[in-house]
Amino acid sequence: MQKITIKELVAFRRKADRSKKNFAFKLKTREAKVKTEADAEGGGDYWVTSTSCIYNVFKHKDTELYNAKIDELRAKLENAEDKRTKAMYQRNMDILTSFKDFEFDDVKPSGKLIFQKVPKVYKIHTLDGFPLFVNPSLMFSYDKNGKNELGAVWLIPQLDGFRKYELGMFSEMLYRFLQKNYADDYQISQDHCIAIDTFNAQAVTYTDLLKGDVPHLIDSTLKEIREL
Repeated sequence: MQKITIKELVAFRRKADRSKKNFAFKLKTREAKVKTEADAEGGGDYWVTSTSCIYNVFKHKDTELYNAKIDELRAKLENAEDKRTKAMYQRNMDILTSFKDFEFDDVKPSGKLIFQKVPKVYKIHTLDGFPLFVNPSLMFSYDKNGKNELGAVWLIPQLDGFRKYELGMFSEMLYRFLQKNYADDYQISQDHCIAIDTFNAQAVTYTDLLKGDVPHLIDSTLKEIREL
């Protein structure tokens, strides 16, 4: 079975009942992709400019990176001719402009962070027979009251963004991912297991799910897909 992204689970939930069956069949029956040389040379990530800048602001605590990247994108926009390319530059600029007001201090731990690499083999999290793709943007450990705690941020770009309960699906899977792969060595942070909708500059933590502010939807969504 080909890996299933959390965006696809969100897309499934958004579909009308009459369309869900076909979409569920597609998810359950498509074969895993075999990468070709052409795939390796693909067109790249539409949102990579804004996502990588936000990543660097979080990591280096330097909000001036926003202005530098916006200026760079503005120059590219002025020299671009293709309408789609112009739209891409403008949308990435819009995201970075809105992120200037996003307070990372509200969601990141205090103190020194040690950033960790995520092995590719961990990114497929099999749940109820479904190979779900979990792709944290940043994972970090830090000391909290003498304990080695682990948190992560998942930056998720999408045109028009997500509703908060949809964003909660990413946070839920991120927490499950951390528990499965790292709980033997770290205390997994619920407060700092964070999914961020970059289009709307909003965040959901796993704590939001535990408090009931955002529902748990992963298991019920997979159950619905399996039964259709």
